[in-house]
Amino acid sequence: MSRTESELKLPSGKELTLYDLVKFCYNFSETDLEILFRLLNKKMTLEDLSKELGLSKATVSRCLNNLLGLGFIVRTREISSKSIGRPKYTYYTTKELIESRLSKDIEKCAEAIKEFINIVIEKRTGLQIQNP
Repeated sequence: MSRTESELKLPSGKELTLYDLVKFCYNFSETDLEILFRLLNKKMTLEDLSKELGLSKATVSRCLNNLLGLGFIVRTREISSKSIGRPKYTYYTTKELIESRLSKDIEKCAEAIKEFINIVIEKRTGLQIQNP
């Protein structure tokens, strides 16, 4: 496999972008990925993201909850001098957090694919394949 700055060339010759990878593995939308990159080493609120991207707060909130649930971003509660009203949160991520999350999940995925291949081969041929 060879790699350029923005894509990975697979043995088949197909080129895979980061968006292709996360869309396949996590069902990310382009908006999810855009928000993830905006939060890279930069703390932002839901309102900041909504204004900057020109999207509704509901759309941004859905994306943030998805990214948060998958462990790609961190949410922190802002301390306010006012004790009334809804709490305000900031969101951010780091390169290390993204790499760690992707690496762990891709390793799990690779193991699941190996097991799946073995099951299919065993069912079709009756041969059992031992993993090294």
